[in-house]
Amino acid sequence: MRDKFFFQLDNRLHYGVGWSRELGDFVKSLGWRRVVLLVDEGVAAHSPYYSEVRPLLAAAVEDVVEFRLRGNEEPSYDYLDELAGKIRALATVDGIVAIGGGSALDTAKALACLRTNPGPALGYRGFDNVKTPPVPSICIPSTAGTGSEVTINAVFTDKTEGRKLGINGRYLNATYAVLDAEWTMSAPASVAISSGMDALVHTLESFMTGNANPLTRALNREAFRLLYTNLPSLVDAPNDKNARQALLLGSYLAAAGLFNSGSGIAGALSYPIGVHFKVPHGIAGGIFIASVVDFNVERGWHDYAELLDIVEPHPDWSAERKAKRFAELMHALADKLGVPKTLEKWGITRANLDHVVTLVAPLQAAFNQNPVPFAADTDARAMLARHTN
Repeated sequence: MRDKFFFQLDNRLHYGVGWSRELGDFVKSLGWRRVVLLVDEGVAAHSPYYSEVRPLLAAAVEDVVEFRLRGNEEPSYDYLDELAGKIRALATVDGIVAIGGGSALDTAKALACLRTNPGPALGYRGFDNVKTPPVPSICIPSTAGTGSEVTINAVFTDKTEGRKLGINGRYLNATYAVLDAEWTMSAPASVAISSGMDALVHTLESFMTGNANPLTRALNREAFRLLYTNLPSLVDAPNDKNARQALLLGSYLAAAGLFNSGSGIAGALSYPIGVHFKVPHGIAGGIFIASVVDFNVERGWHDYAELLDIVEPHPDWSAERKAKRFAELMHALADKLGVPKTLEKWGITRANLDHVVTLVAPLQAAFNQNPVPFAADTDARAMLARHTN
């Protein structure tokens, strides 16, 4: 863990079950008159809460220009350019309100920048390539997982290169975030679980990375407590709004830690298999994360003992014993949530393992953030093989 570090967090948070009923009054207080509303098409079609909040927003401003975002695939740079053209064509835009999952919020943050910066979206990939401040934005997650509402990242697929690449850095943060569990209640169970596992991967990988620091570790500890305690409710008590609200906060804290410290093996592996085999990002990370914990514990990294103490204290146990018990809990949680053990459902088998290994080979830089050495050509192959038939 680093003792010299930089920490960034530029986001104003509004938190509480039902807070979005105040959205219209809040936007009015900001002086916004024309609002671009970006909403995931699934939320617009299936959330009763959207039917309640949308008129309240419309009544508070002069004009709401609504775009319904495709929710059946992760966004590409081509799709981003298509939307940017429509938003640049508007005479005025005072602010953007986005409601949806991580892809919708990433799209909103990028469009806020493309409204004020010319040219194709792909030209801004990388870090700090956006030069002009964006229009302000309000990001409202409808799932508890990605934490896009607090990060300085927005990830899109480059269809030409066949990989995911981010627009990152200053100006890629949402101006305001709203955490309101009412939005999450209409999410299908599979989406809620995938999102929740994504948040768990974020906090564990932020905790593991060599770039962790005292502030990220503090966020990781509280995020882990909230997530581990409340993720079982997605199966046992899916209508528990207080648990959903806690998951939103856990996701927010996990993401704030992650973008300040970096990710790791599970997150890195999930990107190429998401692009090429359409494995949902959260499920992919959820499949690998317990195996990553196993890998590290078997090689003597026992800092997980600190996390075990939060949820299952054993003051007389050694750090090694605690770390091994922590690994058991991660497997049990994945089983509880029905996370698949293999990638066979998405067509990844031993027969095409060589091809998958070539896809992950360029990820060595991300693998190097793991606290113990992990090689793309050998260790990644072994981990992929563990989850194939």
